[in-house]
Amino acid sequence: MRIGFVGLGNMGGPMAANLLAAGHDVAGFDVVAERIADVERRGGRVASSPADASRDAELVSIVVLDGEQLDAVASGRDGVLAGVAPGAVVAVHSTVHPDAVARVAAAVPPGVDVLDAPISGGIPGARDARLAIMVGGDADAFARARPAFEAMGTLVLHLGLPGAGLAAKLARNLIGYVSFLAAQEGRWLADAADVDLDVLMQILEHTGALSPMMRNMLAVRGGDTIYAENLQPLIDLAAKDLRVTLEFAQSLGVTLPATEITLEHVADAMGQRNATPR
Repeated sequence: MRIGFVGLGNMGGPMAANLLAAGHDVAGFDVVAERIADVERRGGRVASSPADASRDAELVSIVVLDGEQLDAVASGRDGVLAGVAPGAVVAVHSTVHPDAVARVAAAVPPGVDVLDAPISGGIPGARDARLAIMVGGDADAFARARPAFEAMGTLVLHLGLPGAGLAAKLARNLIGYVSFLAAQEGRWLADAADVDLDVLMQILEHTGALSPMMRNMLAVRGGDTIYAENLQPLIDLAAKDLRVTLEFAQSLGVTLPATEITLEHVADAMGQRNATPR
């Protein structure tokens, strides 16, 4: 499959690498030259812009930080929508408000389908091609994109109408982040009471309170060695996700008090006390 890949950071880079390893033809773009060079080293094509990455692509995968970046890479003379051709599928893997993907869908050329296809599994899941990919949008477009999705993830689900994938992802994130805060507070309590933290981990494991992602978060700073020296990017990402979740909940008339508290203490949830989200 011919794939344009826009956004080759901590998640997008490994995802593009797995597509190449599976035999797909990938044209990659990122604002960081080193990231594009890695795609070239793996046998992919270097794209000069999002539009260039999208030309002749059957699928365009977008992995950027937030709605503002999504608007920037999608629109304009050099944006994805300027290069994408009829018959293509644009998959937005970013965790954004569903309205951000709807704006892209409203602006695509005729004959182009847009899927919200957010991802979960963290950097380890991206590296090991075992992401969960939750998809909303046209069923036929999902079927066309599915071979690429299955090269990046082990749980690939079509959840229904546009926005359904993001609704599921935001709910998953809510549970994950609130759980992280609970896990960190439990560790603080156990440490203050002189409970051996390795023993606590054993208890959590035995009683089913420890998910693989929570285990990583408690065992390794930030859940991955990439954050060993600086947790701030992870804190900022979590804060962004929680704000989007609360905004989405407000649009549905749902109150999420635990999510609000977790946003207030998001640095603690990510394992760093006294840090302030930007």
